[in-house]
Amino acid sequence: MKIIAFVIAVVTAWLAWGAGSLHQKNPAQHSLTTALVLGAIAVVALLVAFTGKSKAKAK
Repeated sequence: MKIIAFVIAVVTAWLAWGAGSLHQKNPAQHSLTTALVLGAIAVVALLVAFTGKSKAKAK
């Protein structure tokens, strides 16, 4: 679960960076909302990756 959350965080952070880059190049055509939403998803995924419970039981 933690690995999946980390991969999701990396991918969404990359997409958020790309959306922010598009917004900087042409703000009239590309809004900042997409970058902010993707950034929020990346933050939540990182929180899950670092604070989520592992399904493996300790012996």
